[in-house]
Amino acid sequence: MTVPAPVGSMDAFGLSEHLKPALEAHAVVLLAQSAEDLFHRCVSMALHSTRATTAVLLLFRPHHDALEVVAASGHHSDEALGLLLPRGQGLSWQVFSSGEALLIDQAYRHQAAHFVAGHPQAGAYLGVPLLDPDGHALGVLSVDTTNSDEVLGADDSRTLTLLAQAAGVAYSRHVALELAQANARKFERLAQLSAEIEGLEDPDEIARHALQTLIDLSGFTTGAMFTLDDHEQTALHLLVGDVGDSRLAEAWVRHPHAPEGVVAEVMTTRKVVSVHQYAGWTGAAQVGGRGVYSAVAAPLHAAGRLVGVIGLLHVHHVHGGPPGVGSLLEMVVARIERATERVRAQEHLRDMREAALRAVGRVLEGRDGETYGHTDRVTALALQLGEVLHLTDDERQHLRWGAYLHDIGKVTVPDAILLKPGALTPEERQTIEQHVVIGDGMLRDEVFVPREVRAVVRSHHERWDGRGYPDGLHGEQIPLLARIFSVVDVYDALISERPYKRAWSHDDAIAELKRSAGTQFDPRVVEAFCALATLKVDDA
Repeated sequence: MTVPAPVGSMDAFGLSEHLKPALEAHAVVLLAQSAEDLFHRCVSMALHSTRATTAVLLLFRPHHDALEVVAASGHHSDEALGLLLPRGQGLSWQVFSSGEALLIDQAYRHQAAHFVAGHPQAGAYLGVPLLDPDGHALGVLSVDTTNSDEVLGADDSRTLTLLAQAAGVAYSRHVALELAQANARKFERLAQLSAEIEGLEDPDEIARHALQTLIDLSGFTTGAMFTLDDHEQTALHLLVGDVGDSRLAEAWVRHPHAPEGVVAEVMTTRKVVSVHQYAGWTGAAQVGGRGVYSAVAAPLHAAGRLVGVIGLLHVHHVHGGPPGVGSLLEMVVARIERATERVRAQEHLRDMREAALRAVGRVLEGRDGETYGHTDRVTALALQLGEVLHLTDDERQHLRWGAYLHDIGKVTVPDAILLKPGALTPEERQTIEQHVVIGDGMLRDEVFVPREVRAVVRSHHERWDGRGYPDGLHGEQIPLLARIFSVVDVYDALISERPYKRAWSHDDAIAELKRSAGTQFDPRVVEAFCALATLKVDDA
């Protein structure tokens, strides 16, 4: 028995026929695995569910202010794919601008029509807007009947509209997913950057790493760091990435000049400045801005003071960057500022520590009756000798600190022994010789003093032949830095006047070092020192 439908309702068959296009549209887009797949499915379904001979899907590209054909099916589809229609060119712009469907029986009679074939062709045109869930236009889905006698009507318009609605929602979902993934990658990369620059101590290396990260995340081609001097003159300090045909490198690098372009704007506003179309911007730099299409820049601070500008540029075409590129730039700049401030604090601490250690050395030389400047002289000589022997930066620092502190253990030696003008008794000699052991012990608990520094303090009185003190080390058992310092320490003692001896001449002192090579001193170190001394005499 059949139950009749209520009066005024649509029969079951009519309802299913009405919903069929919508259900098919949603089924097609739900199966799409990517935006590209979605677009391809849309044009294929548009072509097969209407009487059209060609179907295209266009997306709005704000960077170019154009509609781009991202998918096409039917006649001339290969030629159409990738086509850019500037604003106002083609019927699709009317659909995009109005946000409403457009049906024209004979498109070739319409002045705004654009034909991929290059000449007008008979046929109808139907275009519907591709909208996101909030009603904002994303692009246009259109079909036409060129090269056929088919006619497009209300059914085609309804089918295409349903398909465009489903596609707009699906594409918005894909965009949101891609944006979420991009944000996840962004924050992962920012975390990686923070870890990378935490181990860097060179401010330029910190900025270089940060600029490269910005390029990777933003799609800009070039990163730049401009510095600001006390006279508010700027200079291009760092340039990372592709400079293209821009004049940046030759015009600005390290040449102070009055601020221009986005740099001047940032200095004035103290805020992020973004310029999409740089060439048409009234504030564009006249020289350094040539070849720059888009730019975004942010202020760089140190200790609350503006010290420079960090910028991103595109030198090939107009580029707006990802959503929130200004915030991204600010986040990276904040990391540069924190890392640079950390480096400055560490440098200040090192400078203070260096000054304190040098002061200790100068105090010790005064108490020991050394000639004024002994600490500075032996330090300078030791570092010069270290250069000749190709010491590393760390080794030179250890040698320098060892020179400052080599006699720190003498603070425990009584003045009666330390300043005794005559010969020392065996007991007094033993007390004197203990100063290297005491000095090593005094520094052992100082965590900032490396063991290489303590090795200089402890072993600079060891002898190559093993008859030195305190441990009787011989040959290469003696740490290299101690072997180096012992040569310069003895040389300075020989050429310096003391209450109990006259100052030796340079030549006599060099002759004594040569005579003692292989017994008291490392022959290789003596040879290097003599070569250095010869060079200094020749230069003089």
